[in-house]
Amino acid sequence: MANDSGPPELVLFDLAGCCVDSSLNFAPAELAAAIGVTEEEIHALVFASGFDQECDLGLHSETAILERFRRLGFPGDRDDLRRAWAKAFIPDRAVIDLAIALRSEGVAVATLSDNGPVLLAAIESVVTPVAIDEHVFSCMLGATKPDPAAFLAALEFLDARPQQTFFVDDNPVNVLSARRLGIRAEQANKAADVESALRSVGLLRAR
Repeated sequence: MANDSGPPELVLFDLAGCCVDSSLNFAPAELAAAIGVTEEEIHALVFASGFDQECDLGLHSETAILERFRRLGFPGDRDDLRRAWAKAFIPDRAVIDLAIALRSEGVAVATLSDNGPVLLAAIESVVTPVAIDEHVFSCMLGATKPDPAAFLAALEFLDARPQQTFFVDDNPVNVLSARRLGIRAEQANKAADVESALRSVGLLRAR
C-alpha cells in the first residue's frame, strides 16, 4: 500500500451530478406517454410516493419495478424500461475522459450512486465500461449517502481503505460525511472542478 499522504489508490465518483447529468425524473415524458398519464402523475407515483427512495435502498427488485409500471399501463419489457430510465442520464464526456486517464495511470475508479436496480442493469449503456472499474449503487448496499453506512459498505465491497480513497460528489453534505470517516473528499461537478480536485491530491500527473 502507498503512504496515506500520497496519491489515492481509489477514486470514488458520485454518478448523477458528477459523471453524468440527470434530469432527476428519469425520462418521465417517455414513461408518461407509454402509460397514458401525465409527467406530473409519474412524478407523484414514483418520487413523491417514496417509491424511488425504496428502490434506491434495494427494497424492490427490477422485476418488481417493471411489474409496478405494467400495472400502471406500461406496455414494454425489461429492456424497454432500462432504456427509458437510462435516457435521463447523459454522460459528461470530459469527466469520463478524466476517469479513463486515471485508470491508465493505474488508479482504481468506481462510482458510488444513490440509485436502484434498473439503472444498475443499464449503466454500461450510460457510462462506458473502459472508464469505471466498479459501479457501487445504494440498492446493493441498503443505505444511501450521506449515511456513513453507505460509505463503509462501499469501501468494504471495494476492499479499500478510507485514507487511500478520494471521493468526488456535487453534494457538500455527502462530502462532509465522507470526510468524517477519514475519506479524502471534495465537492465538484463541472469537469474543470473535478480535474482540479484530482490534481490537488497528486493525480493526473501524466496529463
